[in-house]
Amino acid sequence: MLGGTGSGRTWWQRAVARGFDPLPPPHTPVTLVRSGEVQQDPANLETGLPSGGLGVLLPTYVARCDLTAHETALRHLLDALTEVRETRPGLPLTIWLGMQYGPGEQAEAVDRLRRLTSAAAVPVVGFALPGRGKLRTVNTALGLSRRLGHTGWLWTDDDVEFDPGCLARLVDRFHERGCTGAVGAHLVALPRPSAASRTMDRISGVTVPPGAYPAAACMLVAADVVADGIPARRLADDGFVLFELLDPDAADPLHDLEVLPDARGSFYRVTRTHDTLSRLRRSLYSHVTCTADYPWATARTYLTGTLFHGLWPLAAWDGSGGPVRGLKRWTVKAVHLTWFCSVATSLAVRGAAGRPLRHVEWGDDGDFMSPAAEGRPAAAHTGR
Repeated sequence: MLGGTGSGRTWWQRAVARGFDPLPPPHTPVTLVRSGEVQQDPANLETGLPSGGLGVLLPTYVARCDLTAHETALRHLLDALTEVRETRPGLPLTIWLGMQYGPGEQAEAVDRLRRLTSAAAVPVVGFALPGRGKLRTVNTALGLSRRLGHTGWLWTDDDVEFDPGCLARLVDRFHERGCTGAVGAHLVALPRPSAASRTMDRISGVTVPPGAYPAAACMLVAADVVADGIPARRLADDGFVLFELLDPDAADPLHDLEVLPDARGSFYRVTRTHDTLSRLRRSLYSHVTCTADYPWATARTYLTGTLFHGLWPLAAWDGSGGPVRGLKRWTVKAVHLTWFCSVATSLAVRGAAGRPLRHVEWGDDGDFMSPAAEGRPAAAHTGR
């Protein structure tokens, strides 16, 4: 199933889709770093790297945090992968460490990659690229690794803490499924002592959809799903995977997407109200553009079964947890629908006027806080 050109779309989907026409990503130089040294000849990238197996992507950027925090994040990932190597010693693993940078930060990006790739039990390929946007890092890693023939990609973020056995369980389940679809960890969003963080924690507690799907913060996806990269029209990597694998004709439309309750991880919510609103805005544009680009059967399944679940009469009423909780869910979803329709209408108007939207800001520069950071007391995990 292809996004953006799929058949079976309604007139309003096509009208909304015309209102979003992102600029193609710029062709920028990539600096490769292996074993603490800059690799001068990218043509020899595959030398010494194992073929097949899993690619492990850790995307980050210079302004995200300092070198010490980057070292801690990589060490935490390596520790979690040690359990994978113990249970599957013959499985090739290669870490792809993406370090994006802004103006004047190239030297710092390369220096950090030198330090981070200098010694590791698992092969680590560092690559520095200018500009912003996580999807550019994702697509760069996919392109660099193409000839290695990875069977799957384990994506994670630099602020995620893995519980013991988390990644090993993901890898085991992925192989049990025949290395198809996508499996993800059960991630717990930990609130911080700020009004925005506490508010989002309360809201998310009453809007959990009936069927969970993997989040890119800790997800293992089959390589064939992302073989052609993620199109510029997609605003979220996990959103792309979800819509590619959603099966509206199946009894369980999410059968190719699985979240494992016994593979757990956690991360902190953002603190600042501005960043929270920026994330919500980009997430909403992702919802709108995906539902506009994919066939209506897929879009309808997502809208009624996941995004607006509980918003009767658009979707089935959800009275689990009692009528009060159901009413709270309905209210939040109604506000979400209003915002969704506002964004969709604005894109349709832009498309009709021949002035499509070219870019959606992500926001959230800084505000980094990892549960895995040294010297930080572990936060209690609460289920969702």
